[in-house]
Amino acid sequence: MADLTPRDDIRKKVSEILKRVDRLIRAGDIDQSIREIIRAKEIDPKNVYIRAYEERLVYLKEEHEKHAEEERTRKAAEEAARKRDEEARKRLEEEWKRQEEQRRAREEEERRKKLEVERRAAEEQKQRIEEERRRLEAELRIAEEELKRKAELPKRSGEKRSPAVLKYRQALHEVWIDGAATQDEETRLSSLRKELSITDEQHGELEQEVKFDTYYTALKRAWSSGAITPQTASHLAELRKKFLISAEDHDRIEARLLWELRQGQERADILVVDDDTKLLSVITETLQEAGFNVQSFPSSDDAFTYLQQNTPDLILSDINLESSTMGGFTFYEKVRELDALQDVPFIFLSGLTDEVLIRTGKEMGVDDYITKPFSDETLIATIKGKLKRYKQLKESKARNNKT
Repeated sequence: MADLTPRDDIRKKVSEILKRVDRLIRAGDIDQSIREIIRAKEIDPKNVYIRAYEERLVYLKEEHEKHAEEERTRKAAEEAARKRDEEARKRLEEEWKRQEEQRRAREEEERRKKLEVERRAAEEQKQRIEEERRRLEAELRIAEEELKRKAELPKRSGEKRSPAVLKYRQALHEVWIDGAATQDEETRLSSLRKELSITDEQHGELEQEVKFDTYYTALKRAWSSGAITPQTASHLAELRKKFLISAEDHDRIEARLLWELRQGQERADILVVDDDTKLLSVITETLQEAGFNVQSFPSSDDAFTYLQQNTPDLILSDINLESSTMGGFTFYEKVRELDALQDVPFIFLSGLTDEVLIRTGKEMGVDDYITKPFSDETLIATIKGKLKRYKQLKESKARNNKT
């Protein structure tokens, strides 16, 4: 057997120490665990596993001290409260009995009024939804008639479009994909019309058709990405101006888009954290194409600030966040401290395949662990599975609350 190299010897020593640390954490001996991690760090200061354990232990130490202080405070407060409560109980017992019946009567009346208000609100909401549905159906019929008319424009006596017409339409589409044609693009199109013998009438019909198609695509993309909101209405005006779309044409195209969006499934909100900006961009685009709303952050600090005010349906985070003040484990613990996020599915992403780290994450309660590299299919399937389980959990809680 070959002799161990100095590097192999360091790894072996660190591995033994980390195993002891793992056992000590299980036994609840945080102080000894910290001493062992300090020894390991002196041996191999750059070891990423040591850093992960160190971060975890610092958090556990702080939690332990905080809980100890809270326990002392709690006991003192409980003793003082017990004495006060005993004295107050004797004074208030008769008063409680006398007021109980009045309280129950008031609560029953308030409950009845609340149910009546909710019933009326539900009826009004139902009526508004029905009116909106009828309006959208009417607008959709208009939009479908317009689309049908446009689809029939290129046809001449039942003949299909010629290769020249198809080529010119493709050129128009390439020009209009980012908005109205520039002066240079108009010049090139004019030359192409002469080359392909495209008449002015054909050009007008094709340009109108392509303009509507590209605007529809741009509008749909803006809706899906969240660029258009009640707070950013100016973006919609800029988009219409960019594609030279009238208010009337926009209303028809928007009616078609809204109907399509209403017919689809509700889009889940996914939060993604990864300090690799290229990978973050790829994951964001993949999930958006799969039909999810995505909020992406390059650091756990920015993500946590967002989560204090917002509740996504699922969180996807890298475990090794070197550019953040919070690593993956600490970020997870902080997220779980927020009441609104205690049940939200949390999935770790990492290129690290060490069994100890994976086990640590699972022991903390992380819902799943995906190692890089991974396929789009694996990522989307995992997310859909967790979302399905999360939805079932919420529905179950809702039913229990009603009963």
